[in-house]
Amino acid sequence: MCSATRFVFAGLAALALAACATPYQPYSTWSDGGFTDREVLPGVFLVRFVGNEVTAPDRTADFALLRAAEICLQRGQDFMRVGGLETERVQSGYVDGTTSALAIPSGDPNAPPTVVVNRTPPTLLYAPQSGLAVSCADTPEEGTSDANYLARTLRAKYSLS
Repeated sequence: MCSATRFVFAGLAALALAACATPYQPYSTWSDGGFTDREVLPGVFLVRFVGNEVTAPDRTADFALLRAAEICLQRGQDFMRVGGLETERVQSGYVDGTTSALAIPSGDPNAPPTVVVNRTPPTLLYAPQSGLAVSCADTPEEGTSDANYLARTLRAKYSLS
């Protein structure tokens, strides 16, 4: 194997190792995603979790739910009502296509070579994002979930402290 080929394989291996799902953290363009939240009405929050291209859609939904539970717990309310949980894939970037040309001699020194051009189109990259609305409650009511239980379960599922 030539040194250029080894270099390409080493680079691809490094990229594969670097490809990690978005961790549970506040949103940052530098870290390729995370959660955001904002209060849109008194006691009603919109929560969103944006993943990267290797983040599973169910992970973004779970992390949006975890953030919703944390909001309620931070407010001293143990129960939450979730509405409109939705996950979608959105285009997050692309990898340029390539063009290569190969000249094949015809065997006749006076004839021009045959040129073969190969083009690959750009590869579009998609990442999942999940969003929901949450309101908090002090007591269990119809349609509410236990925020403590949900937070503990999701933290254990993803080995979060």
